[in-house]
Amino acid sequence: MDFLIPNRVTEGYGLSPALVERAAAHQADCLITVDNGISAFAGVEAAKARGMTVVVTDHHLPGHGIPPADAVVNPNQPGCRFPWKSTCGVGVAFYLAAAIKKVLIAAGHPPVHGLDLGQFLDLVALGTVADVVPLEKNNRIFIRAGLKRLRQGTARTGLRALMRVSGISPATVQAEDLGFRLGPRINAAGRLEDMRVGVRLLLTRDAEEADTLAKKLHSLNGERQQIEAEMLEQALERAQQLLPESPEAIPLTDEDTQAVQAPRILCLQDPQGHEGVVGLVAGRIKERTGLPTLVFAPGADTGVLKGSARSIPNVHIRDFLAEMDAQHPGLILGFGGHAMAAGLTVRTQDFDRFAQIAQALALQRIPFDALAHRVWVDGEIEPDYCTLDLAQEIEAFGPYGNQFPAPLFIGTFRLLKSQRIGKDGQTLKMSVALDGAGRTGQPLQAIQFKRGEVPDPEPGDICRFLYTLSVNRFRGEESLQCIVQQVMEPISAAVV
Repeated sequence: MDFLIPNRVTEGYGLSPALVERAAAHQADCLITVDNGISAFAGVEAAKARGMTVVVTDHHLPGHGIPPADAVVNPNQPGCRFPWKSTCGVGVAFYLAAAIKKVLIAAGHPPVHGLDLGQFLDLVALGTVADVVPLEKNNRIFIRAGLKRLRQGTARTGLRALMRVSGISPATVQAEDLGFRLGPRINAAGRLEDMRVGVRLLLTRDAEEADTLAKKLHSLNGERQQIEAEMLEQALERAQQLLPESPEAIPLTDEDTQAVQAPRILCLQDPQGHEGVVGLVAGRIKERTGLPTLVFAPGADTGVLKGSARSIPNVHIRDFLAEMDAQHPGLILGFGGHAMAAGLTVRTQDFDRFAQIAQALALQRIPFDALAHRVWVDGEIEPDYCTLDLAQEIEAFGPYGNQFPAPLFIGTFRLLKSQRIGKDGQTLKMSVALDGAGRTGQPLQAIQFKRGEVPDPEPGDICRFLYTLSVNRFRGEESLQCIVQQVMEPISAAVV
């Protein structure tokens, strides 16, 4: 048994005829895909022509028809009665392994009885969080079970090494650590170099090799962050050129669009960008603008752009691309994905035409009120209830994530002091008093990540925050911390 991962730069994604040829060189007689394959008609047909047995395991939405594999395991294929449609790719693979074990036991294969599938739950949890799938019941079970293994110190050698270089204490690891610290480091290998580095880390049982690979991934992630920051700066400049200069220029109703055609989707190209980072940049732009965003960079093949799309809850981006493809055959060379994210390929010479068609279709298909940025909050907290105990109780009900967010509060705070921290200066650390007048008598620590270049509030300002409560752990001590999602304009400014 062996694994093959296509190089995203030179081979693209998923099961392709070229990848089948690589598998044939290994004398493979069976191919099992993980998290891909539902649209790989050419790849499956090439494998079948080679006499291989093909099993597709995927969770992405199928297009027109199902590839002619020997078996297709996908909760989102037509006719599948499996209830948890948001299971991610690694979850689907785990269910397949469980089903195979059950069949083998029934067929009388004694060695299988001793196989503990629970040993893989750390991987299932990591993949479920990193793929940002909705946290339906089964996904929450996966994550909680995986976190338990991580906290008990029974996770695989490579993940323990990666937690060390990431500064994560196994005893207190949270789902957020999987999504924001471990996942990006593993993915950095595939974005910039070779994903096999990440796989080797997850497979090794040698502590020394694990440490070496973990440090390599940590270094690659630093490079990825630098590239992303540079691309984001360029993309923001381009986005500002496409957006109205002032809020007054944005139409308030569909009837106003004849006067001002405000963008309802953003298509951005970075001629010097790195295709491995376009998805991250698209996500950042989408967060800043509230618009579905597609970012493109040159692919490995001359004259081709690789793009990645990130969308908003009311716009199914894969269906949007499918409609474009149906109306303009050949414009999109290939695409795939789901409601909130997709990948695609277009010719460089067709980018302007693609952007124009996308904008025209968006004006037809995306109601303006679908772009309204609505934030649902859980109300205000009385000062006496804003405590470490409450933060610990909230944490106990986790994990939180997509479609199961942590409670979000709104409150009035007086800023006591603040400073920018971090090597990029994008994190704002604050000391604040709740309710504006400091009635609690105890200052609270608050922090806002990815603050950007906007002006900071001044000491003495009274501001409205959108925030979550968090348990800050440092040197064995726990304290209350507010994670600020948004700082409103000061209600009143300090008088100097």
